[in-house]
Amino acid sequence: MEMNPCAVLRAKRLIDGSGKEPIDHPVVVVKDSQIAEVGTENEVDVPEGENVEEITLENETLLPGFIDSHTHICSGAVLASNQTRGETRITAEERTFRAYPHHVGVSTWEPRATLPEGIRMIVATMNARNTLRAGITTIKDAGGPNRIPWDLREAWKMGLIDAPRILISGWPLTITGGHGWLSGDCEADGVDGVRKKVRQFVKQDVDVIKIMASGGGATPRSNNRQVSFSEDELRAIVEEAHKLGRTTFAHCEAYDSIGNAARAGVDALEHCGFILADGSRGFDEEAVKIMAQKRLFYNSTLQTGSEVRDSLREKKASREILTQSEERALEVQEYKIRRKQENLARIVKMGVQIVAGSDAGGDRLLRSMELMVEAGLTTMQVIVAATSNGAKALKMDHLFGTIRKGLKADIIAVEGNPSKNISDLRSLKMVMREGKRVRLD
Repeated sequence: MEMNPCAVLRAKRLIDGSGKEPIDHPVVVVKDSQIAEVGTENEVDVPEGENVEEITLENETLLPGFIDSHTHICSGAVLASNQTRGETRITAEERTFRAYPHHVGVSTWEPRATLPEGIRMIVATMNARNTLRAGITTIKDAGGPNRIPWDLREAWKMGLIDAPRILISGWPLTITGGHGWLSGDCEADGVDGVRKKVRQFVKQDVDVIKIMASGGGATPRSNNRQVSFSEDELRAIVEEAHKLGRTTFAHCEAYDSIGNAARAGVDALEHCGFILADGSRGFDEEAVKIMAQKRLFYNSTLQTGSEVRDSLREKKASREILTQSEERALEVQEYKIRRKQENLARIVKMGVQIVAGSDAGGDRLLRSMELMVEAGLTTMQVIVAATSNGAKALKMDHLFGTIRKGLKADIIAVEGNPSKNISDLRSLKMVMREGKRVRLD
């Protein structure tokens, strides 16, 4: 990355991340790592001199760097290696693993969890670089194995790798044998047990506390229909985390886990599948009302499963015959994504604040954002979710999340007008993190 003491950015328009209307022909002055001035040419005192870098983006839109509020930067080792094979046909199971490597069946997940730690660290480094090159300048990592999250964050802080700003939960806090227990020393039970575990995590210097409020699909004794922690346990986690200056976020798939997390005051509820005992998906209106009243955040992570769905849709549209397992995989993902989109629109209408997350990494956040628009949200609502709301949920909006004077110079430029077409975010032309230009080649 390259950095000038002072840079002047000019562009066709600016979307500052606050939800305000775009500004035409903006000028942004960056000094060192911060935004010094923002406005139009007549409003800004433009510096001059040989140490001032002029960056003119005549057809581009400036935006704040995006915040992926739920990623797994350490996942995907097999994904990374498989992409070099050049296969033209892959099984439904392999498609599922590529899209969501840490949430496939136990028989395929457990061997991958034992991959050499050095290989996983290399993959995490590659994932971090690719995430930054997608215009994502801050990530909240939702858990990884062993010491990899801590080591990756330290490598970023030392300037050894190209990466977004990395905030880690380290390991997820889970019940004994619960979803994610293979990550490390992260199991706890009972009010006293979870309080002690939060203290342990803070001692280990995590930035946020990740909670498995329900089961998932990564261990033999856990499924996404099961509630994990009780409401009292969740409340104890939140109280202890807040006392120690940490925010909380919870994996909530099972129907009752959402109400438990909302009543306990978990800062951000993730996924919210509202999954019932029979596997169908419902909607808990009372839980959502509590989320709105308490000003909690919701992260739909809509893109999970979309790579499977999109690739199988494409195969079907080309008149190729799907296997029985592929037909079933397509049916499952169509239902899941449709219901989550319907619930997202309803949750937003009820006044809940939203953030955006990929649950995957790389550029998959952009797919989540496209699916959020497809669900009926406006492009500006989605951009706010991935910028200023993401910073607010972290209680770090005084540092980044919008393009305004005094904040970190996390700025991207895309061709087109994403306030009209969210997919224009894929036409990335520039990434700047804390005043440093990122090489995109």
